[in-house]
Amino acid sequence: MKKIIIIMIVLMFSCQSSYKYEKFDYNKSDNAWINKFKDEMFLSCLKESYKSDTIFKLIEKKDAFNPYDGVNLENLIKARKLGKELIKNIPKPQMCENCNNGENYFMSNCLHYYKSIELDSIAKKAYKDYLNGHIN
Repeated sequence: MKKIIIIMIVLMFSCQSSYKYEKFDYNKSDNAWINKFKDEMFLSCLKESYKSDTIFKLIEKKDAFNPYDGVNLENLIKARKLGKELIKNIPKPQMCENCNNGENYFMSNCLHYYKSIELDSIAKKAYKDYLNGHIN
């Protein structure tokens, strides 16, 4: 019986995850250029969703959005276009019991696309092209 208890204790401790999550660092950025590109897509997505300058004027009183200025205009336009296209192509919600006419899951769709592998790939390719254009 003691052997069974010891084996169970060993198994319990061996099954516990030893993964430690890295704490968010406000000053750390993996790649500020890629983050700026993705941020511009996200903000464009929200602006296209809500179509209200008033909301963003209120936000701009306290929020600098993303202060990194290293992305060229061509890529800013590309990122903003992605955000607008995402909202233009968003399907009507299939399950939305309390939705009124014209409501949708704008914020969640913008966030989901922001963290998508697709947008990561587009941003990384744009960054690579940007570097190649500035190195040559």
